[in-house]
Amino acid sequence: MKNTIIYSLLIFFLFSLNAFAYEDINLTQEEKNFLEKNTPLRLHNETNWPPYNYNENNQAKGFSIDYMNLLAKKLNIEVKYISGYSWDEFLIMLQNDKLDAMINISKNEQRAKDIAFTSIFHTAANAIYVKKGEEYIDSLEKLSGKTIVMPKGFFAQNAITKYYPKIKQILVTDSLEALKQLSLGKADATIGKKNVLDYVIAVNNISGVTPTSYVDDNRMVSLIRIGTSKKKLILRDILEKAQRNVRDEELLKLKRKWFGVNDIKKIEKNFLNKFEKDYILNGKKIRMCHSSDIKPIEFYENGELQGISIDIVKKIEKLLDTKFEFVKTNSWEQAKTFLKKDLCDFIPSVTNGSELIGQANFTKTYLSYKQAIITQKDKPVVSGIEDILDKTLSIKYNSNLIELLNSINPDLEVHITANHRDTLEAVSRGKAYFTIQPLPIASYYMSKYALKNLYISRYTNMTYNINMAVNIKNELLLNILNKSLNQISQEEYKKINDNWITMSFQTIYDYKYFWQILFLILLLIVVLFYRHYVLDKHNKRLKHANDEIEEKNNQIKKQKELFENLYNKSSDGVIIMRKSHFSDVNESILKILKYKESELINKQIYEISPFKQPNKELSKTLSNKMIKKALVEGVNSFEWIFIDAHNHHIWVEIVLSSIEIENSNVIHMVIRDISNRKTLEQKLEDLNVNLEEKIRKEIKKNEINTQQLIQQSRHAQMGEMISMIAHQWRQPLAAISATTNNLLIKMFVSKTIDKEVFENELKLITDYSQYLSSTIDDFRNFFMLNKKKDKFDLESNILKSLNIIKTSLEANNIKLTINFNEKISLYTYSNELQQVVLNILKNSEDILLEKNQENKIISLTTYTEGKDTAIIKIHDNGGGIKETILEKIFDPYFSTKNKKNGTGLGLYMSKIIINDHCDGNLRVINEDQGVSFLIELPMINKNKEEENGRKV
Repeated sequence: MKNTIIYSLLIFFLFSLNAFAYEDINLTQEEKNFLEKNTPLRLHNETNWPPYNYNENNQAKGFSIDYMNLLAKKLNIEVKYISGYSWDEFLIMLQNDKLDAMINISKNEQRAKDIAFTSIFHTAANAIYVKKGEEYIDSLEKLSGKTIVMPKGFFAQNAITKYYPKIKQILVTDSLEALKQLSLGKADATIGKKNVLDYVIAVNNISGVTPTSYVDDNRMVSLIRIGTSKKKLILRDILEKAQRNVRDEELLKLKRKWFGVNDIKKIEKNFLNKFEKDYILNGKKIRMCHSSDIKPIEFYENGELQGISIDIVKKIEKLLDTKFEFVKTNSWEQAKTFLKKDLCDFIPSVTNGSELIGQANFTKTYLSYKQAIITQKDKPVVSGIEDILDKTLSIKYNSNLIELLNSINPDLEVHITANHRDTLEAVSRGKAYFTIQPLPIASYYMSKYALKNLYISRYTNMTYNINMAVNIKNELLLNILNKSLNQISQEEYKKINDNWITMSFQTIYDYKYFWQILFLILLLIVVLFYRHYVLDKHNKRLKHANDEIEEKNNQIKKQKELFENLYNKSSDGVIIMRKSHFSDVNESILKILKYKESELINKQIYEISPFKQPNKELSKTLSNKMIKKALVEGVNSFEWIFIDAHNHHIWVEIVLSSIEIENSNVIHMVIRDISNRKTLEQKLEDLNVNLEEKIRKEIKKNEINTQQLIQQSRHAQMGEMISMIAHQWRQPLAAISATTNNLLIKMFVSKTIDKEVFENELKLITDYSQYLSSTIDDFRNFFMLNKKKDKFDLESNILKSLNIIKTSLEANNIKLTINFNEKISLYTYSNELQQVVLNILKNSEDILLEKNQENKIISLTTYTEGKDTAIIKIHDNGGGIKETILEKIFDPYFSTKNKKNGTGLGLYMSKIIINDHCDGNLRVINEDQGVSFLIELPMINKNKEEENGRKV
């Protein structure tokens, strides 16, 4: 028993070993950028190459489509399928950058010149298909000198052109057209993927075509890949990485979906679409009304519905794997009423559809017979129907021939009967000269009722057609019946007809019993001799077959030994479970868990596991859940903790595969010890935690250093500020001194001073004193540390900076122009912004003094860009900054001034304040014979303004 299980499971075991090969897709930044710029990817979708790649109802379907969708999901990208072109047109589109990839293409020397290929993801063999009766054509050698029909540009077509030039080719657009041409006898064979051609034959009801053998040439085996233009090698590399990320169980699931597995026993209704299959499988009974007795087409006898059309209905039942519900009616009129009132779904045989036009839908004509002119044997042979229209016609009352023949001869004498039997008997008894009947009906009644004096005088050009009538509301059933009728081959229709018509004619001919017996005796002798010959031939074949079986048994024995070694000596543990209990284990699992085999057999997963798994879920509950998932999906992989025989916890990775052995579901479990990996992961996690703490401390340290640099920069500006204070105070102090001297002179000249003059002079002194006090406040506020953001008006903030430096600028003959374009409000660090503006203005002043040019100009402009950005632009005409050092001016301790005038911290700190503290951007450009500093800051929108207003 153990060996049987091992042998049966080897293939699943080998596939499971690869389940651990999964790794994340590691795209480079360049590859990520490529995908962002080229989404969605444009992929080719063929019109008719099922089950690999085809288009149904404007939707891309097939194995290749699902495989590409899986890759797209792993890459987290969108794809777009382009359809409606031939294979050659797709190849041209790929080179002209109108297509990004061909998703199923085989590599050859010609294609490799322009196309970059990924690795192989599927292998498909080609088969030879011929018309039935020509099965001897079973190799490419036998096709030499013959003609095959092939889709142009396909891998097999190119290979045959190259390797088998003696085979003639008719080139078409796709496999469907190739099969149709073959079915019509326009070629000797076609060659293609067996999965594809079988699918096309089933869906399109192509008859008379059969496969003979696989192509015995390894050069003709299609190794299917994905192809991109060589101009897009980066895309090929991306797709290659995604392919390596596809797990074996994922690929196996797709192959099961599209190519099936051997243990599927139920007949697939491939010729029906999804909605039609659902209609058949929903359990609703399909009701069939019996119309009338039309022997042998359809009749009810001995409690059973019989006839040619009924045999065809039984064929349809078998095709659909269902059973129609028989609704018995008493007459054709009642059957029509039942169909109209939805008391039945269809009538199997309708010969005169005109009565139901507008009230029912009709299937294709599935039975058609020529109408025969029947007279008595002693009457002259009829050359045409016109010869006897002056005679009496016997016909059933509801025949559509009455109106037709009356239109030819209005004076036609007609003998009306109740049924077909009465019709033929009227001719037999001389009540009418002739009747017109289809062959099956005439032969049945002539045989059964011994109407030996009747014979078929002539066949007419008129036909007796039989359709099925379907409830007018049920178009789905109409489609199902039409497709089912197409599934029945012409040979099957003929066989059913022959069964009834041959049986009916048996009594027409007056065979002599003697000759019958003699013939049977001679036939028996021939059969006995032939049987002896066949038995002798079969005995020779049997002996040869026994020798082959013996040889195969020896090969199987060797393979079995190999499989057992692979199973038992595998480095991964393997356990077989039946009904959730361990039934077999290999040697590796005993080493991993340190149990004896007898200690593991009949155990369940949770019995050698801790009470709870790391996710806090009970081991018993979780293990049952994992097994159920494997049974439903086929494969399931997860991580788990076992307790070994020494009571140690062992981390493992488990892959569960559901398979069938001896008609019962079995779980195949592959186990790999990952304890070392888990230990490393924990160490890495600890390192990450410690690293985060170190980073936090360094960030805090950098914040302190940055603040110190800001303060250092402020102190470095203090000397400059004192100089500015001196400039600011010089004029007011001089004015106070002059006013005081003026009062003293007036008091000296005149003992009395006019009160109004005295008050005016004192007011001037007071104004100058307040100006000095305001100046002191401006400088004190500038150096005040402010850790909080506040909401302020940009114009007012800038004017404070200008108040500090304007006197110095005027003293140095520097013209300052100001242009406030808009009313702008900001929410940020106002003092730090002031420091930046003042620092840039001071730098401009220094450069203008250093250049010592006559026209010294500084301009300051504010404006907005978009809805969210405010910009302060400070420009001077000092000649600009050399391009070689332009990007270095924001570096710490880099200065264009001489050592005594510059520390190299001003612009560095300005950059930190604007970019890091104020969430803006400070940049510099050379323009208009000078340099411009641009300060970009986020503005307050209405929502933020309300929020910040609450905070402030």
